[in-house]
Amino acid sequence: MELLEGETSVPVKTMIYVGLDELKRRRELLVKLSFPSENLGYALKILEDLERLGVREIAFIEVGERLDPLVLGKGYRGLVLRARLEDKDAALKILRTDSTVSSLEREAEATSLANSVNVGPLLLGYSSRVLVLELIEGISLDRWLEKITEEDSEKLKNVLRRCFRDARKLDVIGLDHGELSDVRKHIIVRSSLEPVIIDFGKASRKRRPSNVTSLFSYFTFGPHSRKILKMLGIDDPPLREVREYKRRMDHEAFMKLIRALNLA
Repeated sequence: MELLEGETSVPVKTMIYVGLDELKRRRELLVKLSFPSENLGYALKILEDLERLGVREIAFIEVGERLDPLVLGKGYRGLVLRARLEDKDAALKILRTDSTVSSLEREAEATSLANSVNVGPLLLGYSSRVLVLELIEGISLDRWLEKITEEDSEKLKNVLRRCFRDARKLDVIGLDHGELSDVRKHIIVRSSLEPVIIDFGKASRKRRPSNVTSLFSYFTFGPHSRKILKMLGIDDPPLREVREYKRRMDHEAFMKLIRALNLA
């Protein structure tokens, strides 16, 4: 899922919420729930799902005299919009009309499994075409890594420690996220410095989990690796420890890896 920069910090004056009843009356807005093909029949099915799931309003932004949905992200399977339930804001993932999968139910099951160990955005409801998720406000981990300086080494350690903690939880329950080797699109850092793993569209329990090792590869060999290793006080990636974890995948090997990364 491609995160769109600034997706959770749009100025309030540019954003309005449109109720579902109004969407029914304004077909030019309703069809925008069907992406990328603006198909009224599909949009009506999405509207029915939203009503059943307790969604009250969809966020739109003013573009000149036009209103467009406030898009939080786009992926091959779905479009993510901002919405409002009875008492809270939420993120909606809506199945694209040209998606290669016919349903979002497997992703809902994977998200629910991750939630069982307190990982990922909370799944608030779902249908075959729509996921209603906790709205995670923050910036992508990649952008956060770009912005930090050498004076932020403790903040970096805190964020990485939490990333590895959640990745380890997924490894333990046997759920492989499938896309953590490129965290730019799959981890959001909240203002509280809590990283949240998102988008379980490719998650599976049918393959050996590699969440910790995928994060390790990104942090130690990815675009920010030189900066990260310097801030951690490490000359070279601890390859022996990560290989041992990959082979054993137990708590002891995990803690050895964390200590080798100066995150203990």
